[in-house]
Amino acid sequence: MVGLSLTVLGCSGSYAAAGQACSGYLVQSAETTVWVDCGPGTLGNLQNHVELSEVDAIVVSHHHPDHCAELPVVYNAYKYFTEVTQVRVIATSDVKRVTDVFQPDGDSGDLFSWEIVHDGTTAHVGDIEIKFSRTDHPVETLAMRLESDNNSIVYTSDTGPGWSMSQLGAEPDIVIGEGTLLDANAHISIPHISCSHLANEANNVRAKQLVVTHVPPGSNPSEHFDEAAAVFEGKVELAVTGRTFSTTG
Repeated sequence: MVGLSLTVLGCSGSYAAAGQACSGYLVQSAETTVWVDCGPGTLGNLQNHVELSEVDAIVVSHHHPDHCAELPVVYNAYKYFTEVTQVRVIATSDVKRVTDVFQPDGDSGDLFSWEIVHDGTTAHVGDIEIKFSRTDHPVETLAMRLESDNNSIVYTSDTGPGWSMSQLGAEPDIVIGEGTLLDANAHISIPHISCSHLANEANNVRAKQLVVTHVPPGSNPSEHFDEAAAVFEGKVELAVTGRTFSTTG
């Protein structure tokens, strides 16, 4: 593999549509495999692409359940059904807190090797560098830029309009961004952004490709695509579970 690839493990916003999964993505270089966000249903889909033992780290953007609630099940899978003894988990402190609750002694550290990150933190997993930026969301939520050998993917996670994608630098090869809303239903009281706002942000950082994700069940995905495509100056795609995007085109 040359560059970075992004495989969608789940992309339903807020809760899973019928037969779908919530947020989860597999980012891979030639040497490294990173699982980004563990929404409900993503563990099963992950195993269509890699073995659990092949995951070098799990990175979780925030502790809203549609992004992290699979982690206690992931713990059980590794703990009781694999030979893996330590799993690196890079996440906010609240992700650790809500995951620990599921263990009898309140501590998942016997398996999960926790690395707590914040706004401005940089982490390294193999040959992938990950930079974090806090978004405009009610809980601590970290957007991230994953970069390897001059190939880059920006993941917005969840955000309101008060965050700027420019916090993570310019010219990403792929932006996978939340397109929860349309302009018609966007409101300052809703801590998410519209597809046109997302597309404008991607234009501002001169992204090459935009992948719209986190579309809520009951919405018409084609409307979200059309709104983004009317604004973004590059190639627009919709996130679809199982689909892989590459920084090399």
